[in-house]
Amino acid sequence: MVIIKNRNVALFYLQKVESELKMLERRRFGKKSPPIQVAIVGLGYSGVELAATISERLKNTGTVKAINFQTTICPNAPPGNREAALKVLESQNIQLFLGYSVNCIREVYASEDSGSMVADAKVGGDDKKLVLELQAAQRGLQSQVLEADLVLWTVGSQSQILRLQPPDAPYVIPLNGRGQVETEETLQVKGHPRTFAIGDSAALRDPSGKFLPANAQVAFQQADFAGWNLWAAINDRPLLPFRFQNLGEMMTLGRNDAAITANFIEGLTLEGPVGHAARKLVYCLRMPTDEHRVKVGVSWLAKGAVDSLASLQTAVSNIIAGS
Repeated sequence: MVIIKNRNVALFYLQKVESELKMLERRRFGKKSPPIQVAIVGLGYSGVELAATISERLKNTGTVKAINFQTTICPNAPPGNREAALKVLESQNIQLFLGYSVNCIREVYASEDSGSMVADAKVGGDDKKLVLELQAAQRGLQSQVLEADLVLWTVGSQSQILRLQPPDAPYVIPLNGRGQVETEETLQVKGHPRTFAIGDSAALRDPSGKFLPANAQVAFQQADFAGWNLWAAINDRPLLPFRFQNLGEMMTLGRNDAAITANFIEGLTLEGPVGHAARKLVYCLRMPTDEHRVKVGVSWLAKGAVDSLASLQTAVSNIIAGS
């Protein structure tokens, strides 16, 4: 099982997932084996993006089963992004199990001779499977039992602040119930005016009293305020209160698919190849320097050229094989 804590580290874990998928493919090579089955637990942004990417990667060699406690995907996303994501998941025949929690995950081993499943005991030369026991979290649903070769866990994130403090000592830094640092509007840690906290590990409410989302957009904007306020604190200048400006949200839904909703244009959602291009443009523009923008742009252009050449070669091969 691979645990993916948030979208910011998803790329690192995708490399591990890719190696796991290649290993499963090698194990099945030349055998009449059932399709690879991947289960994804949690359908926030990370889970949805993973489900779309892995389903596209597997194509006809495997299936994706996506499980979510709530009866909708990406509950905090703009409606346009959520609808675009649901459309992509359904078009790729991803099996959705909405309104379920995972009660248990256990290993079993399938005997090649009898096809029987043996739990908690390895049989020599047998293939390992993971069995997920799903408990209904909503009325009217029945419990489910699913099999998978690989489980990706994207539910929730955990602050690292707790690990920085001795377990037997009282908390020096004030933490909330989620292990996040409590801050003032100026991003100063409460009770510690010379210490600032931003990003996933900081808890800050907006004017309506809701916690700001733990995403890159918030952290990116907080960084500017924290930098200024650090300078101001050192030079006895007035500090600025942080005000989050929601610019919209983006999500990737495969190699050439994405959805982007701009907060300043109500009701507008770009999806498909157009959304994919818009998302890349936004990321490129948000790079810190012109040098970074050029490197990222050239890298994307080179990758696009390689992918196009590979697609052309596959098409030509299919035509030759068909003739």
